[in-house]
Amino acid sequence: MLSYEYILRVDEKGRIMIPKEVRDKLKIFNSVRLIVNESGEIIIKKMERNIEKYAGYFRVDWSKLAGMDIDKILDEALKERSEKWLRDILT
Repeated sequence: MLSYEYILRVDEKGRIMIPKEVRDKLKIFNSVRLIVNESGEIIIKKMERNIEKYAGYFRVDWSKLAGMDIDKILDEALKERSEKWLRDILT
């Protein structure tokens, strides 16, 4: 894979903008993971979206979820499903 280097400006609120071409290429939608290692380097990693990770895992009427945070909904549904599964196997 090719490496690219960008010089990014930090605004007065401490924000940086990831170039659109990078966001598009890596399919970055709304969240990234920022890591600062021991040598002071900053590493930004793409986070996998739950909607892609769990597609087809839940039966959902997507039309009722318009405008909602799908990742949050999937996190809550997965937690509920996991808790139910644990209760079922422990009883």
